[in-house]
Amino acid sequence: MFKEENEAYRARLNESLSKVNDLSVAKKRLTYSRWKVSENLDKLLFEFETNVKKNDAQVNWCPDVKSGLEQLNKQLKNFNRVEFFQHNSVKHFVNALDIKIPETSKDPEALVIGAKFIMANTGNFFVALESEEQYEKILKARKVVVIAGIDSVISQQTELYTARQMYSIFETGNLHYPVEFMARPGRVRGMNLEISILLVDINKSRLLDLPYHRPLFSLLNFDLPPVCPMEQFNYSESDWKYQDTLTIFLSAFMNGVKSNSDKINGNYGLRILNDFIPYDLDMYDQVMESRALLHSDDKKTGLLSFLDQDKSAIAMNPKKFKDAEKFKKYSEHNFFGRF
Repeated sequence: MFKEENEAYRARLNESLSKVNDLSVAKKRLTYSRWKVSENLDKLLFEFETNVKKNDAQVNWCPDVKSGLEQLNKQLKNFNRVEFFQHNSVKHFVNALDIKIPETSKDPEALVIGAKFIMANTGNFFVALESEEQYEKILKARKVVVIAGIDSVISQQTELYTARQMYSIFETGNLHYPVEFMARPGRVRGMNLEISILLVDINKSRLLDLPYHRPLFSLLNFDLPPVCPMEQFNYSESDWKYQDTLTIFLSAFMNGVKSNSDKINGNYGLRILNDFIPYDLDMYDQVMESRALLHSDDKKTGLLSFLDQDKSAIAMNPKKFKDAEKFKKYSEHNFFGRF
């Protein structure tokens, strides 16, 4: 499954990138706009809430697991048929709260969906959907709960065009998402539908405390496609508990670098991701700097110096091992670590 998904994605990506005039400029533009967000997040979150209130709605703040669970129960307590869309922010929210997901329904009364972006200067949110069927469910629902991570903020709605196109290209390989829409919290005119928004932190802001790694904050709301070779052994996109290589790495910053050192020390495969993210970042450099942060208090032995060398070119070639299971054990032990 991984191989087929990977090949199809790369074919779509190459086709889409051939239509982009200057990719490096687009990446730099998006990186700069998201850098502004990470440097001014408190101000932008306040501006977003102010604009939401202009529509007689409110922002429900969920800084931690307890508040998130309370808000979710409050929003859904009057509904029996509830469906969760498998969006990035929803998956993070569900896994942090450790709740059981109800089965999908043909006609759900309430939906829990994820915002890809929220615009500070308008109070609007942008959602990318997988199909028209999902959009039809939204139109027929009585309640829609939008989960928006603090990492989804963009300062100006005029920046949405670049953000959504770059995300679509690198997440799906296509120039645009299958279905997308923009709305704002509150009662929807002409429909029996109320939209509530839950603004979620749950440790994401910890990345902002590390200046060198602050650019990684933007990647928290990015869905990595199936491109990391190690994922071929456990790839299961439909599994709510499944985490891709990028998510595993970033979770170390959100949940404590020292206590999650194995997710940094054992990760040599991130250089390959530079070609599959919409930002002007050097992921390999980020890995090496995070390892330096871990070992800043240690005396670096000859062994650690050896481990710091880049051996990803060796690990990236599973064809050297005919036995896939043997290669998995070898690469986990020598290159990636066990997650």
